[in-house]
Amino acid sequence: MHCQNLLHSIVVIMLTITLSGLLGCSDTKDPMPVTPSENEAAEGAAILSGRVIDLEARPVAGLVLAIQPFEIDDSTGVQTYAPALAAKTDDTGHFSIADIYHDEFQFMLAPDDQSHVPFDTEYEIISIKIGDFAYHPHENFPTPLIRNTFSITPGAHLQNVEVTVRFRTRVRAKIVFANGTPLANKEVRIHIKVQYLNGDGGGNMKATLQTDAQGGFVKYVDRNRTASYTVSVEYSGLTAMSERFVLNVGERRDDLVLTLPGNPQ
Repeated sequence: MHCQNLLHSIVVIMLTITLSGLLGCSDTKDPMPVTPSENEAAEGAAILSGRVIDLEARPVAGLVLAIQPFEIDDSTGVQTYAPALAAKTDDTGHFSIADIYHDEFQFMLAPDDQSHVPFDTEYEIISIKIGDFAYHPHENFPTPLIRNTFSITPGAHLQNVEVTVRFRTRVRAKIVFANGTPLANKEVRIHIKVQYLNGDGGGNMKATLQTDAQGGFVKYVDRNRTASYTVSVEYSGLTAMSERFVLNVGERRDDLVLTLPGNPQ
């Protein structure tokens, strides 16, 4: 397939980070139904199929890909959303999303847990390749919340779409009291200090999170570059701070333990 034909079938229209699409702003109670097979696709509906691989070209199984169709009212500029479509990759990384009736849609990874905001996905899209045409979301907007918006010709079947993903940089921590009791199911303030190793500045990340039954929490720290991190937490006047540690892009720190200087009341 030549690039000219590809661009006729699918054209990058815009980028957006609005949350309303992922929330599925529609009347349906199930915003992400499983799509039918390619053979069951209705006449006139478009199909998008392909596979998902990681940076080592290995297939990624069990990953949910979602299409969020939308329309924009030319007179008011209001954007409305139709029920989303989704498909999960099989053991070989393949997926197929059928019954795409809307010309424009947002293509994204869908989180396993959609019960609360923020929506966090374990992976992020690095590139979307169709034939000789490759699109790299991170070149302009280095955040996994960017939703890639496309236009597709009605009735077209875009095959062999290759989606490359990687793990997001993540910190998983557990908060305990001095006697080892976990701070379970409590709201805490966290502060993550970021310093880039090349000396090119850094930043701070602050958030309020809820710990789980084991006192744990997960925070994604997407910076798209190698950096050092220091994590501190505050709860009921007690604070704890981690040692400084380094994470490369896509690496994870899952064994962090933060000990508060006190015991539960």
